[in-house]
Amino acid sequence: MHISRVVARAFAGWLLIPLLLVALPPELHKITVVAKKYEFQPNRIELKAGEPVEITFESLDGKHGFSCKDLKIEPVVFTKDNPGKVAFTPEKPGTYKFKCAHFCGLGHPKMKGEIVVIPES
Repeated sequence: MHISRVVARAFAGWLLIPLLLVALPPELHKITVVAKKYEFQPNRIELKAGEPVEITFESLDGKHGFSCKDLKIEPVVFTKDNPGKVAFTPEKPGTYKFKCAHFCGLGHPKMKGEIVVIPES
């Protein structure tokens, strides 16, 4: 093969690499939230608009839940031995409140947090 063809093919390949990188979907952002009477840790989650996320909920003590109606996420209930997961892609920047979706005792109403969605960079 002529040397100019080899160089041309190599150059064409290098031109395609940025196009392939742009076409790849964003990587899944994984977060773990730990629940215990009567709190979530962390209770503030910061996400980027357009970035897919998976949140795993673990309990240290009993049965708890997660609900965030404003982001249209289906509620989940989880226990110490059975974590819960939600996966979604926030589209609109803003602050979205979440709360425990399973009555867990007298302090249940205080079990809240927020998801802050920032604009894509």
